[in-house]
Amino acid sequence: MPRVMRLFFGLILLTALACNLPVSTLRATPDLIGTNVAQTLTQYALQPTPIPSVTPQPTQILPLLTATPTTEPSPTPRAESSGDPRLQLGAPIYTETLDNGRSFGLEGKVYEDDNTLIRVQNGAMILTSKYATGYHGWRTGGRKLQDGYVEGLFRTGNCAGQDTYGLIVRSPDFIHGYWFTITCDGHYGFGYWDGEKYVNLLERRDDQQAIKTGPDQPNRLGVWLEGSTYRLYANGVLLDEIHDAQFTSEGYTGAVIAAHETPGFTIYLEEISYWNLP
Repeated sequence: MPRVMRLFFGLILLTALACNLPVSTLRATPDLIGTNVAQTLTQYALQPTPIPSVTPQPTQILPLLTATPTTEPSPTPRAESSGDPRLQLGAPIYTETLDNGRSFGLEGKVYEDDNTLIRVQNGAMILTSKYATGYHGWRTGGRKLQDGYVEGLFRTGNCAGQDTYGLIVRSPDFIHGYWFTITCDGHYGFGYWDGEKYVNLLERRDDQQAIKTGPDQPNRLGVWLEGSTYRLYANGVLLDEIHDAQFTSEGYTGAVIAAHETPGFTIYLEEISYWNLP
Protein backbone atom coordinates (compact mmCIF):
# COMPACT_ATOMS: atom_id res chain seq x y z
CA MET A 1 0.00 0.00 0.00
CA PRO A 2 1.45 3.44 -0.86
CA ARG A 3 2.82 5.38 2.08
CA VAL A 4 0.29 8.19 1.61
CA MET A 5 -2.57 5.72 1.84
CA ARG A 6 -1.09 4.11 4.98
CA LEU A 7 -0.80 7.54 6.56
CA PHE A 8 -4.39 8.37 5.60
CA PHE A 9 -5.82 5.21 7.19
CA GLY A 10 -3.59 5.71 10.21
CA LEU A 11 -5.07 9.16 10.80
CA ILE A 12 -8.60 7.74 10.49
CA LEU A 13 -7.81 5.06 13.11
CA LEU A 14 -6.25 7.60 15.48
CA THR A 15 -9.31 9.85 15.17
CA ALA A 16 -11.65 6.94 15.94
CA LEU A 17 -9.67 6.01 19.08
CA ALA A 18 -9.57 9.60 20.26
CA CYS A 19 -13.40 9.68 20.24
CA ASN A 20 -13.62 6.67 22.53
CA LEU A 21 -11.20 7.51 25.33
CA PRO A 22 -11.97 5.75 28.62
CA VAL A 23 -13.37 8.03 31.29
CA SER A 24 -10.43 7.32 33.58
CA THR A 25 -8.10 9.17 31.20
CA LEU A 26 -10.10 12.40 31.25
CA ARG A 27 -9.29 15.31 33.55
CA ALA A 28 -11.56 18.17 34.59
CA THR A 29 -11.34 21.40 36.50
CA PRO A 30 -12.91 21.54 39.99
CA ASP A 31 -15.81 23.57 38.56
CA LEU A 32 -16.46 20.93 35.93
CA ILE A 33 -16.32 18.20 38.54
CA GLY A 34 -18.77 20.09 40.71
CA THR A 35 -21.31 20.74 37.98
CA ASN A 36 -20.86 17.79 35.67
CA VAL A 37 -19.49 14.75 37.45
CA ALA A 38 -21.68 15.42 40.49
CA GLN A 39 -24.69 15.46 38.21
CA THR A 40 -23.87 12.32 36.29
CA LEU A 41 -21.94 10.34 38.93
CA THR A 42 -23.03 7.77 40.60
CA GLN A 43 -24.20 4.57 39.68
CA TYR A 44 -21.62 1.88 39.96
CA ALA A 45 -22.64 -1.68 40.67
CA LEU A 46 -20.89 -2.82 43.80
CA GLN A 47 -20.45 -6.35 42.62
CA PRO A 48 -21.62 -7.06 39.04
CA THR A 49 -18.60 -7.62 36.78
CA PRO A 50 -18.76 -8.26 33.03
CA ILE A 51 -17.85 -11.85 32.13
CA PRO A 52 -15.82 -12.28 28.92
CA SER A 53 -17.94 -13.28 25.92
CA VAL A 54 -21.11 -13.31 28.02
CA THR A 55 -23.63 -10.50 28.40
CA PRO A 56 -23.73 -9.70 32.14
CA GLN A 57 -27.14 -10.06 33.79
CA PRO A 58 -28.43 -7.64 36.44
CA THR A 59 -28.65 -10.41 39.02
CA GLN A 60 -25.00 -11.47 38.79
CA ILE A 61 -23.63 -10.40 42.15
CA LEU A 62 -20.08 -11.18 43.19
CA PRO A 63 -18.75 -11.16 46.79
CA LEU A 64 -17.46 -7.90 48.20
CA LEU A 65 -13.76 -7.50 48.75
CA THR A 66 -13.04 -7.60 52.47
CA ALA A 67 -10.03 -5.81 53.87
CA THR A 68 -8.60 -5.58 57.37
CA PRO A 69 -8.72 -2.03 58.73
CA THR A 70 -5.51 -0.49 60.02
CA THR A 71 -6.76 -1.06 63.56
CA GLU A 72 -9.46 -3.49 64.66
CA PRO A 73 -12.83 -1.95 65.60
CA SER A 74 -13.21 -1.32 69.31
CA PRO A 75 -15.27 -4.19 70.81
CA THR A 76 -16.91 -1.85 73.33
CA PRO A 77 -17.88 1.78 72.72
CA ARG A 78 -15.77 4.28 74.65
CA ALA A 79 -17.71 5.67 77.59
CA GLU A 80 -16.91 9.29 76.76
CA SER A 81 -18.18 8.79 73.21
CA SER A 82 -21.43 7.00 74.02
CA GLY A 83 -23.68 10.06 74.26
CA ASP A 84 -25.63 11.57 71.40
CA PRO A 85 -23.23 13.93 69.55
CA ARG A 86 -26.17 16.12 68.53
CA LEU A 87 -26.74 16.87 72.22
CA GLN A 88 -23.06 17.09 73.16
CA LEU A 89 -21.97 19.42 70.36
CA GLY A 90 -24.84 21.89 70.44
CA ALA A 91 -26.12 23.65 67.35
CA PRO A 92 -24.67 22.48 64.01
CA ILE A 93 -22.47 24.85 62.03
CA TYR A 94 -24.60 24.16 58.98
CA THR A 95 -27.67 22.17 57.98
CA GLU A 96 -28.51 21.26 54.39
CA THR A 97 -32.31 21.06 54.34
CA LEU A 98 -32.51 19.88 50.72
CA ASP A 99 -35.19 22.37 49.80
CA ASN A 100 -33.47 22.29 46.41
CA GLY A 101 -30.82 20.09 44.86
CA ARG A 102 -28.27 22.78 44.14
CA SER A 103 -25.43 21.42 46.29
CA PHE A 104 -25.91 17.96 44.77
CA GLY A 105 -26.17 19.11 41.16
CA LEU A 106 -29.88 18.30 41.07
CA GLU A 107 -31.56 21.69 41.05
CA GLY A 108 -34.38 21.35 38.55
CA LYS A 109 -32.91 18.07 37.35
CA VAL A 110 -33.44 14.36 37.79
CA TYR A 111 -30.74 11.70 37.56
CA GLU A 112 -31.84 8.35 36.15
CA ASP A 113 -30.07 5.34 34.71
CA ASP A 114 -30.96 1.69 34.23
CA ASN A 115 -30.79 0.95 37.97
CA THR A 116 -31.29 4.07 40.06
CA LEU A 117 -33.43 7.21 40.11
CA ILE A 118 -32.32 10.26 42.14
CA ARG A 119 -34.15 13.57 42.49
CA VAL A 120 -34.78 16.34 45.03
CA GLN A 121 -38.42 16.95 45.80
CA ASN A 122 -40.54 18.19 48.71
CA GLY A 123 -37.56 18.88 50.97
CA ALA A 124 -35.71 15.59 50.48
CA MET A 125 -33.23 13.91 48.19
CA ILE A 126 -35.07 10.80 47.05
CA LEU A 127 -33.13 7.75 45.90
CA THR A 128 -34.90 4.77 44.34
CA SER A 129 -33.30 1.44 43.56
CA LYS A 130 -35.36 0.07 40.69
CA TYR A 131 -34.50 -3.63 40.93
CA ALA A 132 -33.63 -5.95 43.82
CA THR A 133 -30.22 -6.90 42.42
CA GLY A 134 -27.88 -5.44 45.04
CA TYR A 135 -26.80 -2.66 42.67
CA HIS A 136 -25.54 0.35 44.64
CA GLY A 137 -26.31 3.85 43.44
CA TRP A 138 -25.16 6.99 45.19
CA ARG A 139 -24.90 10.76 45.13
CA THR A 140 -22.45 13.09 46.88
CA GLY A 141 -22.29 16.84 47.33
CA GLY A 142 -23.04 19.26 50.14
CA ARG A 143 -20.17 20.77 52.10
CA LYS A 144 -16.70 19.33 52.45
CA LEU A 145 -15.71 18.13 55.91
CA GLN A 146 -12.46 16.69 57.21
CA ASP A 147 -12.68 16.37 61.00
CA GLY A 148 -16.10 16.85 62.54
CA TYR A 149 -19.44 15.16 63.03
CA VAL A 150 -21.88 14.74 60.15
CA GLU A 151 -25.39 13.35 60.44
CA GLY A 152 -28.07 12.54 57.89
CA LEU A 153 -31.77 12.17 58.63
CA PHE A 154 -33.16 9.33 56.51
CA ARG A 155 -36.64 7.94 56.06
CA THR A 156 -37.45 4.68 54.31
CA GLY A 157 -40.34 3.60 52.18
CA ASN A 158 -41.27 -0.04 51.81
CA CYS A 159 -38.27 -2.27 52.59
CA ALA A 160 -37.29 -5.68 53.91
CA GLY A 161 -34.31 -7.77 54.98
CA GLN A 162 -31.01 -6.70 53.47
CA ASP A 163 -32.28 -3.64 51.61
CA THR A 164 -29.42 -1.21 52.26
CA TYR A 165 -28.91 2.53 52.55
CA GLY A 166 -26.63 4.94 54.30
CA LEU A 167 -24.37 7.94 54.58
CA ILE A 168 -21.24 8.70 52.54
CA VAL A 169 -18.45 10.76 54.12
CA ARG A 170 -15.04 12.06 53.05
CA SER A 171 -15.66 11.64 49.35
CA PRO A 172 -12.77 13.66 47.89
CA ASP A 173 -13.95 13.63 44.27
CA PHE A 174 -17.59 12.44 44.11
CA ILE A 175 -16.35 8.90 43.35
CA HIS A 176 -14.25 7.63 46.27
CA GLY A 177 -15.29 7.76 49.92
CA TYR A 178 -16.44 5.93 53.04
CA TRP A 179 -19.89 4.38 53.29
CA PHE A 180 -21.74 3.87 56.59
CA THR A 181 -24.72 1.68 55.72
CA ILE A 182 -27.58 0.00 57.53
CA THR A 183 -30.12 -2.59 56.45
CA CYS A 184 -33.85 -2.82 56.89
CA ASP A 185 -33.41 -5.77 59.28
CA GLY A 186 -30.89 -4.05 61.56
CA HIS A 187 -27.36 -4.75 60.36
CA TYR A 188 -24.74 -2.07 59.76
CA GLY A 189 -21.49 -1.84 57.87
CA PHE A 190 -18.59 0.46 57.12
CA GLY A 191 -16.21 0.44 54.18
CA TYR A 192 -15.08 2.47 51.21
CA TRP A 193 -15.38 2.65 47.45
CA ASP A 194 -11.90 2.81 45.94
CA GLY A 195 -13.07 3.83 42.47
CA GLU A 196 -13.53 0.31 41.15
CA LYS A 197 -14.77 -1.86 44.01
CA TYR A 198 -16.17 -1.70 47.51
CA VAL A 199 -13.79 -2.61 50.34
CA ASN A 200 -15.71 -3.89 53.37
CA LEU A 201 -14.10 -2.97 56.70
CA LEU A 202 -16.90 -3.83 59.10
CA GLU A 203 -20.22 -5.66 59.08
CA ARG A 204 -22.27 -6.42 62.21
CA ARG A 205 -25.73 -6.77 63.61
CA ASP A 206 -27.07 -3.95 65.77
CA ASP A 207 -27.43 -5.76 69.09
CA GLN A 208 -28.31 -2.48 70.81
CA GLN A 209 -31.42 -2.16 68.63
CA ALA A 210 -30.61 1.48 67.98
CA ILE A 211 -31.55 1.13 64.30
CA LYS A 212 -35.27 1.39 63.59
CA THR A 213 -36.03 -1.60 61.40
CA GLY A 214 -38.77 -2.33 58.90
CA PRO A 215 -40.53 -0.09 56.38
CA ASP A 216 -41.51 3.56 56.82
CA GLN A 217 -38.95 4.30 59.51
CA PRO A 218 -36.77 7.36 60.26
CA ASN A 219 -33.11 6.87 61.18
CA ARG A 220 -30.46 9.43 62.08
CA LEU A 221 -27.11 8.15 60.84
CA GLY A 222 -23.99 9.95 62.01
CA VAL A 223 -20.24 9.61 61.61
CA TRP A 224 -17.71 11.20 63.94
CA LEU A 225 -14.58 11.89 61.88
CA GLU A 226 -11.35 12.54 63.73
CA GLY A 227 -8.16 11.75 61.81
CA SER A 228 -8.29 8.03 61.05
CA THR A 229 -10.95 7.39 63.72
CA TYR A 230 -14.58 6.87 62.73
CA ARG A 231 -17.41 6.50 65.24
CA LEU A 232 -20.69 5.25 63.86
CA TYR A 233 -23.98 6.42 65.37
CA ALA A 234 -27.60 5.49 64.79
CA ASN A 235 -30.22 7.72 66.39
CA GLY A 236 -27.62 9.11 68.79
CA VAL A 237 -26.38 5.68 69.93
CA LEU A 238 -22.73 4.73 69.36
CA LEU A 239 -22.66 1.48 67.40
CA ASP A 240 -18.95 1.11 66.75
CA GLU A 241 -15.57 2.76 66.47
CA ILE A 242 -13.21 1.88 63.67
CA HIS A 243 -9.80 3.12 62.52
CA ASP A 244 -8.72 3.34 58.90
CA ALA A 245 -6.44 5.70 56.97
CA GLN A 246 -7.61 5.26 53.37
CA PHE A 247 -9.13 8.76 53.21
CA THR A 248 -8.13 11.35 55.81
CA SER A 249 -8.49 14.62 53.88
CA GLU A 250 -11.70 16.62 53.58
CA GLY A 251 -14.49 15.30 51.43
CA TYR A 252 -18.14 15.56 50.44
CA THR A 253 -21.15 13.87 52.00
CA GLY A 254 -23.92 11.92 50.34
CA ALA A 255 -26.26 8.94 50.31
CA VAL A 256 -26.12 5.40 48.93
CA ILE A 257 -28.89 2.87 48.25
CA ALA A 258 -29.16 -0.77 47.19
CA ALA A 259 -32.28 -2.91 46.96
CA HIS A 260 -31.64 -6.57 47.72
CA GLU A 261 -35.22 -7.69 48.34
CA THR A 262 -37.61 -4.87 47.41
CA PRO A 263 -37.82 -3.65 43.81
CA GLY A 264 -38.42 0.09 43.87
CA PHE A 265 -36.87 0.44 47.33
CA THR A 266 -36.87 4.18 48.10
CA ILE A 267 -35.18 6.32 50.75
CA TYR A 268 -35.59 10.00 51.60
CA LEU A 269 -32.61 12.00 52.86
CA GLU A 270 -34.33 14.95 54.53
CA GLU A 271 -31.35 16.84 55.92
CA ILE A 272 -27.60 16.73 56.51
CA SER A 273 -26.05 18.56 59.46
CA TYR A 274 -22.41 19.34 60.21
CA TRP A 275 -20.61 20.06 63.50
CA ASN A 276 -17.06 21.06 64.37
CA LEU A 277 -15.34 19.01 67.06
CA PRO A 278 -14.62 20.62 70.44
